[in-house]
Amino acid sequence: MKDRQESMRIAAERMRWKKEKEKREESEFYQRITSGFQWLAFKIVVLLCTLMVVASTFDTFVDGPSKQLSETDWKDNRNWEYRWHKVLDVEGYMFTPSLENWFNRVEGTLEITYSPIFRTGKKLSYDIQVNDTTVVKHEEIRVRSMFNWFPFFQILLLIPLFTLIFKQPKAWFNFARIASMTFIFPGTLLVIYFTYF
Repeated sequence: MKDRQESMRIAAERMRWKKEKEKREESEFYQRITSGFQWLAFKIVVLLCTLMVVASTFDTFVDGPSKQLSETDWKDNRNWEYRWHKVLDVEGYMFTPSLENWFNRVEGTLEITYSPIFRTGKKLSYDIQVNDTTVVKHEEIRVRSMFNWFPFFQILLLIPLFTLIFKQPKAWFNFARIASMTFIFPGTLLVIYFTYF
C-alpha cells in the first residue's frame, strides 16, 4: 500500500514538474516573440496596415480632383466581355457602364474623378438623357479596384492591429502574428500595387 501511495506521489510530482516546465517554455517563447527585432518588425507591419486602413477608407469616401475627358481620352476595350455592359479603358482604368446608360449618355460630358490620397482613377461620371427635358448625372465606380472591396479589405488589414491590442500567450496570438507577417502585409502590398496603380 505504501509503495502504491509513493508511486502515485512520484507520478503526481512528475506531472506537476512537466506542467511547470511547459508553462515556463511557453512563457519564454512568448517573451521571445514579443521582444527584439521580431516584435519591432511586427509593430511596423501593424503601423503600415493601420495607416493603409485609414488611407484606403478616406480614398473610398472622399473624392479628389476631377478632369473633363474628351472623346479621345477613352477607348472601347474589346479584350473583355461583360454581358449588357460596355467595357471602357479610361487612362488605363477599367469602367463598365451598362449599355442602357452608355447609349443614353450626353456626348462630351465624360468626367473622371480621382482619389484624394493615391490619385488613382476612382469614378467615371457622365450625363444621361432620360427624356426630352431631363438630364441626370450618372457615376460608375471603377471595377477591379479597392473601391469595390470596402470594407472587406479594411477588415483584413485590421487583423494585425487587433493582434497587437489583444496579445496574450495563446496559440491564436502566434498564428495571427505569423499570418500578419507572411500573408496579410505582403498580400496588402500586392493588392495595393495591382489595384491602385
